[in-house]
Amino acid sequence: MKKTVLKSVRKINRKKLKHAKKADIVADRFENLEGPINTQHLLISTLLPPAVKMFISELEKEVDQLCGDRYRHGKLNHRWGSQKGSIILANQNIALEVPRVRAKDGAEVNLQTYQDFQDPRLFDQAVFTEGIKKVSQRDYQKGVSKIANSFGFTKSSVSRKWINATAKKIEELQQRSLKELDIRAVFIDGKKFSKHGVIIALGVAFSGEKYVLGIYQADTENSKSCLELLNDLESRGLPESGIIFTVDGGSGLNKALEEKYLVQDKRRRRAIRIRCYVHKWRNIEKALGEDSHKANGLFWALRDAKDMAEAKVVCDRLESVLRDANLSALKSFLEAKDDLLVIHELKLSQKLKTFFSTTNPIESLNYLIEEDMRRVKHWKNSEHFQRWCATYCLAAEKRMRRIHGYKSLPGLWILLRKLTEQNDVDMNQEITEVA
Repeated sequence: MKKTVLKSVRKINRKKLKHAKKADIVADRFENLEGPINTQHLLISTLLPPAVKMFISELEKEVDQLCGDRYRHGKLNHRWGSQKGSIILANQNIALEVPRVRAKDGAEVNLQTYQDFQDPRLFDQAVFTEGIKKVSQRDYQKGVSKIANSFGFTKSSVSRKWINATAKKIEELQQRSLKELDIRAVFIDGKKFSKHGVIIALGVAFSGEKYVLGIYQADTENSKSCLELLNDLESRGLPESGIIFTVDGGSGLNKALEEKYLVQDKRRRRAIRIRCYVHKWRNIEKALGEDSHKANGLFWALRDAKDMAEAKVVCDRLESVLRDANLSALKSFLEAKDDLLVIHELKLSQKLKTFFSTTNPIESLNYLIEEDMRRVKHWKNSEHFQRWCATYCLAAEKRMRRIHGYKSLPGLWILLRKLTEQNDVDMNQEITEVA
């Protein structure tokens, strides 16, 4: 009995696909998987059948232009029946009968309207768009409207299209030139997705626009991995000097910045490092415990000071409070003191202080990527992981806005060059003297 049932199921699955005829389309005789569709309801629920009707109408207009009125003699082209074909509409392939046209010498005449709607790149883009909108390959069929003469939506076929579309995103992200973007500030942070870790770089351009600069797959945010990422960014056009780096205090990244840009040496530095105020306060707060309220106000007053002179007064007072409350908290503060005060050396406006004094921009990016990638429970390999990561980095990039206070950026970039360009001259002189 079981075998009989299975055979009948197979026969149903192998049923020949019915191609929609022109007469049925014109008469609104569409069907879905459950039976006939009420056309008035259909106009509300989906635009697919009306779109098919419009396509047939445009196709007939082209045939009329090529062949003229029916049954007239002396024409250059003639109608030649119809053939089974398919077009891409509403993210799916539609099977229908297409008219044929032949020239007087018997050669087949291609219908441009039909060719335009057969472009496979439309389906590739549709799959990519639906994937970005959180319709997974497993559930893709549920995310598109269907009529009886639709086909081509197996999980494997959609998955292949997604792979092809996302593979191009790795190249787009990892090989695009950064020179044209004119990047002046960089945020770098690591993120863990299941067993795979990745270091992501976010850049701020001269205009204040934000761009994802690149990714580097690594289990931990160690100095070697960070240095590899920085070298790759530089090879693609990131300036060798005159950059702001806002970091969370990770030892690996700090070591890489010191090695490459000499950020701790004010006389020789080629970049400015700003320490994230939020991360540093969390460290101090943990050390202080119940006494954290004693330093909380002073710590944030340090960031909001109007200039360097006021910041140093607040800094001295904060050090005194921490010395009495907890020496470990004081040690933690002194370790990052110069990197916290540097925002006043840059003479940032209040809006730019808020932006550059935390790693919130890169953490917001990481959140957006995680929100999109959380649906994948198993990564097959590194290529699978990086395809998704690059795809959603670029998708998140399109949602980013220009930073608040961008109108003050030109003055900041000029001062930044002054603070680092002179150091380049000093280094070149030292190299010349040694030589």
